[in-house]
Amino acid sequence: MVENAIFTLKTQIMATLTLVIVPAKKLSDGTHKIRIRVAHNSETRFITTDIVVRENEFKNGKIVHRPDKDFLNTKLQQLYNLYFKRYMELDYPDSLTCTQLVKMITNPLNGEKHRKFEDVVDEYLSQIDEEERTKTYKLYRLATNKFMQFIGNGSLMEHITPIRMNQYISWLKKTKLSSTTINIYITLLKVIINYAIKMKYVTYDIDPFITAKIPSTQKRETQITVEELKTIRDANLEHYNLNVTRDIFMLTYYLAGMNLVDILAYDFRTDEINYIRKKTKNTKEGDSLISFSIPEEAKPIIKKYMKKNTGKIIFGKYKNYTSCYNLLARKISQLGKVAGIRHKFTLYSARKSFVQHGYDLGIPLSTLEYCIGQSMKEDRPIFNYVTIMRKHADKAIREILDNLKNE
Repeated sequence: MVENAIFTLKTQIMATLTLVIVPAKKLSDGTHKIRIRVAHNSETRFITTDIVVRENEFKNGKIVHRPDKDFLNTKLQQLYNLYFKRYMELDYPDSLTCTQLVKMITNPLNGEKHRKFEDVVDEYLSQIDEEERTKTYKLYRLATNKFMQFIGNGSLMEHITPIRMNQYISWLKKTKLSSTTINIYITLLKVIINYAIKMKYVTYDIDPFITAKIPSTQKRETQITVEELKTIRDANLEHYNLNVTRDIFMLTYYLAGMNLVDILAYDFRTDEINYIRKKTKNTKEGDSLISFSIPEEAKPIIKKYMKKNTGKIIFGKYKNYTSCYNLLARKISQLGKVAGIRHKFTLYSARKSFVQHGYDLGIPLSTLEYCIGQSMKEDRPIFNYVTIMRKHADKAIREILDNLKNE
């Protein structure tokens, strides 16, 4: 039983759950995400919800001054009660740190049956750092909202059957979405369903996708030639924004297709790269560490933008992932025109071109997959005997970058 409208409850072991907004976590548009503050064993941690309010719309733990306040307050209380119920069911919670406690109540090991699809989505997305992975977070929302538009609110995970999945794919085709978009939506839906299975929220005697005919993605020609890359590298660019765009693109290429979110998070006060891709660290099992020496070509760009006290790269006035992403959205096609590129050209072109150029040089696909952090196909028997190591990555990267040298 919660104490009052603030939904705060203290137990005999002094754990406290409170609905709050955190001023330091203000979003770029001035709004706030409502969070559940967990205070336990003299520590404080936060569980982020997907409910966004302005500061004057939240008072004493409740949403006010909004026409949808009753609906949102009910949703908040249900979420709060869910976490508190899990907390009360823990054995010896006083032995846990606050971080461990939050992990336990947001990822219960024993599972819960008959979960609503939208609740599983909210739980899964609460674990994505939307500040750093804005594009990924929004894409999941688009995909899951589209599925909810088809099945309606309140549908249980058990209701996702092969027949319903086939009906959904047919419905998507009638909306005249591209085959690539449909493929992405179904792929992300699979991630949510697999998460529910792993958490033991649902079990299926028959895989919901067993008869699904998923449209294949349209192959996009996004890679560029070595000569086009050299033209971009050597071009005399007058505008500041275009120069920053080029630096982001070239650094991505030099660092073996390293994603922007990983570049911004890395401490570059070192001569080597050792990281696990944010995109895959919560979805893949086994050792996914990528390790290689920082090539000489990358060091001037790193030195230009690296903050000496943190080792983090800040691309001039573009101080976070969102602002960098918005810059690329505006300027990358203009950068492509410098080299006369007419097909689709994005930051992903750097990653794809790195692999293509390496493949053209005869570098084994297994080594290239390791360099970019792509999962190697375990059904190829040779990988039972071969381990890709840093020395292979260093040799491959050096060969690819030496190929860019002007004669």
